[in-house]
Amino acid sequence: MKDELYKDPLVQPEKFEFSDKVAAVFNDMIRRSVPYYEANQIMTAQMAAEFYIDKSNIYDLGCSTGKTAQCIGQAFASRHFFYKGIDNSPSMIDRANLALEKLPDNQAVEFIAANIEDFPFENASVFISNYTLQFIAPEKRLSLLKRIYSALSTKGVFLLSEKVIETESVFSKIFAEMHHNMKKAHGYSDTEIIQKRDALEDVLIPNTTEQNISLLKEAGFQKIAIYHKWYNFASYIALK
Repeated sequence: MKDELYKDPLVQPEKFEFSDKVAAVFNDMIRRSVPYYEANQIMTAQMAAEFYIDKSNIYDLGCSTGKTAQCIGQAFASRHFFYKGIDNSPSMIDRANLALEKLPDNQAVEFIAANIEDFPFENASVFISNYTLQFIAPEKRLSLLKRIYSALSTKGVFLLSEKVIETESVFSKIFAEMHHNMKKAHGYSDTEIIQKRDALEDVLIPNTTEQNISLLKEAGFQKIAIYHKWYNFASYIALK
């Protein structure tokens, strides 16, 4: 379904949340809003396959409609894996469960409606967080990252993708303009872009790249690299 949630002018856009109406258009929304989303998903799935330890868990934090699980299934081919996709939006989980029929029957894939901030992680070799940490209150992020680090096996990885801002404000401004232009090229009007931005204010709170790396190090990760970056979007791999 096409994303037209912010097409008509609104007196005051409601604060963004992952509601039924957002879940219904989410696949179109993220494809048109996040640069190189499909390519980034494939890269993340390939990294997961590279570092996965047999009989351990892959946790997908904020799994939304289950697209990442499909990419992981393709990257693993016939190799068996255990995957748990977690999202606090029941509407997203309902749609993710529809994706199960597109996955091989021999794979252990489960979608769970739960809050990642208190979910009991265990026996993990891969954690994935695609544009999810930015929706967690900043003061709660380190605690979550420490729990992720603790649950990971030695040589396990955390694959983190986030919207970011730059330390130098001049670059943040230019990168934001590039993102605005990308969304216009994908069919969004200026009205839609501005109203979506207003709805996300104080809901999506990005860090700088340096802040994300600092948080990962404080959580325990010492080997960290950026494996993909496009202006104000970045993907990190952190190895335990």
